[in-house]
Amino acid sequence: MKKIDKSKLFDKATLKLTAVYTTVIMIISISFSAIIGNITVGEVKRPFKAPSSFTRAQLSDDFDDAYTSRAGSVEKKVWDSLLLINVNMLLISLGLSYLFARWTLKPIERAMDDEARFVSDASHELRTPLATMRMENEVLLRDNDAKKEEYKKQIQSNLEEIDKLRTLTDTLLKMNGSDDLPKEEVDVTEPIAIAVNRVSHAAEAKDIEIDNLVKTGKAQTNADAVTEIIYIYLDNAIKYAPEHSTVEIFCDKDSISVRDHGKGIDEKDLPHLFDRFYRADESRNSSGFGLGLSLASNLAERMGAKVSAANNPVDAKPGATFTVKLR
Repeated sequence: MKKIDKSKLFDKATLKLTAVYTTVIMIISISFSAIIGNITVGEVKRPFKAPSSFTRAQLSDDFDDAYTSRAGSVEKKVWDSLLLINVNMLLISLGLSYLFARWTLKPIERAMDDEARFVSDASHELRTPLATMRMENEVLLRDNDAKKEEYKKQIQSNLEEIDKLRTLTDTLLKMNGSDDLPKEEVDVTEPIAIAVNRVSHAAEAKDIEIDNLVKTGKAQTNADAVTEIIYIYLDNAIKYAPEHSTVEIFCDKDSISVRDHGKGIDEKDLPHLFDRFYRADESRNSSGFGLGLSLASNLAERMGAKVSAANNPVDAKPGATFTVKLR
């Protein structure tokens, strides 16, 4: 399949859109010019009221010729002026139409860039575990002396890679939705409790205490989406928090936050944390796919909420705080 040159595609689209905008502007301009010109010339050439006999006697013999000549001169000036105006309008409209065409196509170009990057990143993430399984299986098959335990170990490794692929595809499918999520009055303590329960084993493995400070609170939101967002925040916090530390969950008016006490986030990474497949630098590196926070952002947007992340205040313990503002 022939690869499409995106820059050439958008250059052509910009020129076509510029031509359309310019044509529309010029049709309007020429139409108004024709109306104004005809009205003006019509007034100039309109027959004047015949003068009295006394007045006609006082007029020179060449008055009619002079009047006709003057009317012709005014008519020419009117049309010349309108022509000049339309030439200037054409030049101005070309420039403005080009700028407006670029501005119009910019979101589409950005969306295409995001889609292309998403497809590329997704393909890479899907190929990596497949390539790993293929290589390990080929090495084992070539080993004529391989024992049963080695085959069992390889099958276990394959199952782990399959689980990674399933997690990736499940997340991609969740992110594929764009419909608004229904909202109702929810006691936020319930979805938070479900999320805490889902990460309890991972927290115990690192001896991390989850301090849930949210005791009550109601909001117009989607319970399932809140559960998923808080779960993503907690899972993220547990990955980056040191062992034997604490992760807090707390509310502030209509917001729910999860705070860890790891190394924090590099300032250059903060604007990109919720981008698809984005992984921060080594201070917050993990074996994930870089999709969790992006999914949280997607779910929040679909229920009218907003996600954000920030490093903890300088007068507090190091770490980062992730927040979802429900309204």
